[in-house]
Amino acid sequence: MSRIEIQRQAVMARLATAARVPLAESGGVTPQLIDDICRQVGVHPHSFRALFPDDDAFLDAVTDGLVEDCAARLRGGVAAFEPSAAAMAQGGPAAFAEAAVALADSWPLDRDGMLIRADRRARALRRSDGGNAVLKAEKLFLDALVDVHADLMAKLGRRFASSPVRSVRVILDTYERAFETWLLTGADAAGFHSSPYVQRTLPTLLENMSEPV
Repeated sequence: MSRIEIQRQAVMARLATAARVPLAESGGVTPQLIDDICRQVGVHPHSFRALFPDDDAFLDAVTDGLVEDCAARLRGGVAAFEPSAAAMAQGGPAAFAEAAVALADSWPLDRDGMLIRADRRARALRRSDGGNAVLKAEKLFLDALVDVHADLMAKLGRRFASSPVRSVRVILDTYERAFETWLLTGADAAGFHSSPYVQRTLPTLLENMSEPV
């Protein structure tokens, strides 16, 4: 990759990152949003369309960055997690409960990210095209989570009993819906580790979808 291309991609990543908060608040790419993030990054607004030919290309860049950050946080959380000796000795739900809290504390999802991804999916659903990029981003996210969850299972002395992709998709889908419900109740996102989903449902899923190595 040439030096110019590296610089170009770095600018694109900075613009995409700068847009996260305003996109989550407004739900759309507007001339004002473009002006604001270009001013923040130090890019002339006329250069924006040279980097992102249309709104979908820009939203895809924002979503890709969100997916990468979510996966990175989850990888970091799992890497730092070690089940307690007492929980492992019990051989029961205790270790799965610790693992579920570790997953929640790694913040794989946040409110802004959920809003932007939901808006991007809704935008694609309203049209007859544009869905392939959304599906690609979701697949990349799922693939990253499969590897991380496999590492988590290994720390528990377990492995997925059936298809890892299918198992992680169930975990991801239920986690997203539970986190969304938690936010809708007005609860603090930082306290999601204390939710009924993390305390009861997620440990059960981790146990029932796995088997001893």
